[in-house]
Amino acid sequence: MKLKHVSRIRLLAALIIILVIPVGLYARSQRPGADPATLLGFLAAYTGDTLWPIMFFFIGRFALPLANRWTLVGLTLALTLTLEFGQLWQPDFLQWLREQPVIGFILGNTFIWSDIACLLAGSAIAVIIDMILSALLNPNPKDS
Repeated sequence: MKLKHVSRIRLLAALIIILVIPVGLYARSQRPGADPATLLGFLAAYTGDTLWPIMFFFIGRFALPLANRWTLVGLTLALTLTLEFGQLWQPDFLQWLREQPVIGFILGNTFIWSDIACLLAGSAIAVIIDMILSALLNPNPKDS
């Protein structure tokens, strides 16, 4: 029974990751020149940064399907906030790494305070999604 439950958790986590990546990449591609005063501009400006912790949370859920959700959100926030605040550090070797397309995308280039709000909001959304999926996968927790 537990193996079947773990498989379902991993499948749902993988599906969320697969959905979040292209949506986040598309949102980031629309970000340059976006006017946050309009709805589409707001979505373009903040969606990618909000989806980033959702992706990390569900990568954690995939890797550790039975982990406590608060542990996962703690790890997610630790990683994403470290990456964000790491953008304030600008040594030559990191600048060189940031020039590499994939690594630069992961590390980021510019620290923006609004990204912190997006990371917190995305982490909260991930927890809510996880709670909903948990309730759907195990509607009677006392039966297990």
